Amino acid sequence: MLRTGLMIAAAALIVALPASSTPSSAQASAQEAGPMVVEMQLKNFDFTPSTVHLRRGVPVVLRLVDAGGSHSFSAPELFAASTLDPTTAALIRNGKVEVREGGVELRLTPNTAGSYAFRCTHFMHSAFGMKGTVIVD
Repeated sequence: MLRTGLMIAAAALIVALPASSTPSSAQASAQEAGPMVVEMQLKNFDFTPSTVHLRRGVPVVLRLVDAGGSHSFSAPELFAASTLDPTTAALIRNGKVEVREGGVELRLTPNTAGSYAFRCTHFMHSAFGMKGTVIVD
C-alpha cells in the first residue's frame, strides 16, 4: 500500500513539474496575442487619451494620429526605458518624434515600471495643455 501511494505521488510530481517551469501564463498569452495597440489623437492642443497605461515587458504599437496641424511626441524618458523597434529608433531625434498629417506608428516594449511624461514640443503647445503621462505597470 505504501508503494502504491509513493507511485501516485511520483506520477503527480512528474505531471506538475513541466507546468511550473513554463513562463507565466500572463507573459505567454501577451506574447502570443501580439503587441498591445494604443491609438492617440493629436489635435487642438490635446492628446487623446492623455493618460496611457502600459505593461512592462509587453510590446506596444503606439499609433499617433495627427488630426490637425503639425505636432510632436516628446517622451525621452519613456524611449530610454524601452526597447525600440529599429524603425521607431530611426524616427526619434533628441527624444521626440515629429508627427505629420497621416500620423506615425511607434513600436516599443517598455522595460521599466514608472510614470513617464510626454508632450508636444511645438511652440506653446504644451503650455496650452498638450501633454500627458504614460504609466508602465
